[in-house]
Amino acid sequence: MAELSVSIQAYAKLLLHIAKYPHCAVNGVLLAEDNKNSKEKKVIRFVDCIPLFHLSLSLAPMLEAALLQIDSYCKSKGYVIGGYYHANEHIDDNELNPIARHIGRKIQENFSEACIFMVDNHRVNSRSVSDVYRLYKLSDSSEWKEVKQETIDDQTRQASAVLLEQEQYRYLTDFDNHLDNVAHDWRNVKLNELISKFS
Repeated sequence: MAELSVSIQAYAKLLLHIAKYPHCAVNGVLLAEDNKNSKEKKVIRFVDCIPLFHLSLSLAPMLEAALLQIDSYCKSKGYVIGGYYHANEHIDDNELNPIARHIGRKIQENFSEACIFMVDNHRVNSRSVSDVYRLYKLSDSSEWKEVKQETIDDQTRQASAVLLEQEQYRYLTDFDNHLDNVAHDWRNVKLNELISKFS
């Protein structure tokens, strides 16, 4: 299995999306560097996160529209949609659900190393000492299996905790916000600039 690494920008935006809507299920995609032509040791670097929805996670037309825009953005940046994250609505519900499995499979059709980052709601706080998600990969038997692998470092944890304590989630835009008002930029350029100061 390839080594995985999640950048401060990707992890922080995932965490901020969850914090902005603690009463809702949320989801999004993680963008990875497109290194299909690289001959280096296989390392999948997740460099950004695009928050998708907090209202209705399974509306196919909205999801398709979002993924088309994100795919176009990825091509301009040299990225691929490489991962999917999902947080269930209820704090005690941390299981991989059919929506996550389905979207994960669609991503895996275009990126063989695709991962699902299933959020463990009990780990979401500013003092978390471990990743806030459990990681799943598609096995040879075509089932999503949990894999144990650290994906972030202490600097990423600390920076994300600071952003969470500063309530920077107030400035995060997901696709639901963008569809309500197209002036809201789903790329979160200003938030990305703020997060880059921690790198």
